[in-house]
Amino acid sequence: MLIKGDFHMHSTCSDGNLSPAELVRYAKKRKVDIIALTDHNSCDGLYEAISEGKRSDIVVIPAVELSTKYKENRVHILGYFKDDSYNNELFREVLRKIKGDKIGDLRSIFGSKINFNGYKKKLYVESGIQLLRFFGATVVLAHPVLLSRECFFNIENMDFDGIEARYFLNNEQDTEFYIKFAKEKGLYYTAGSDFHTRIEEYRIHGLIGDVFLNVEEIEDFLAQSGLDIWVEEFFL
Repeated sequence: MLIKGDFHMHSTCSDGNLSPAELVRYAKKRKVDIIALTDHNSCDGLYEAISEGKRSDIVVIPAVELSTKYKENRVHILGYFKDDSYNNELFREVLRKIKGDKIGDLRSIFGSKINFNGYKKKLYVESGIQLLRFFGATVVLAHPVLLSRECFFNIENMDFDGIEARYFLNNEQDTEFYIKFAKEKGLYYTAGSDFHTRIEEYRIHGLIGDVFLNVEEIEDFLAQSGLDIWVEEFFL
């Protein structure tokens, strides 16, 4: 039985200060037994994190956080993978283009399969959703509490599978609102500390496990997202 899940955190493979292996061991110290590593526009740390997870008895779901735009708003979306598509060389090339603000280059790769909505440098939100789905990921709107109300309501009907309803900056009313929103929209919801560092003087995000899904919520999330494959594989 999985007790405590945190599905949003960063390692040295983006802007965190723990290596993927150190991050997994820190999760264990924090008594979190299922996590997702969601580095910004990078999957480079996933193999190390998953390998350490097997040694430390922590379930690690492979994931990524994409940086997208809606008009002038920064919108982050989380993609959770159901298989090893994150290792696909084409997907790694996509991530390199996103980091390099070369979205125009992706048009020649995907043609009409992905709608880039006229964006040439930054990735449009809906394009990010489509790209993650193209590679078999299930897609979550990250930290909606950080969005303006106008932006949130402009993108709420995009093709998200879930929403990060529990987030370390939420107040109780925020969390209640987003959980209710998820249930009304038929979405699943996740929890994320957005961990980057445990060094107090530099810390502006949560610590692993500061917010989490409990036993029942973890089961619902995994079943609705199709990510229970990782748990089944882990306990084989």
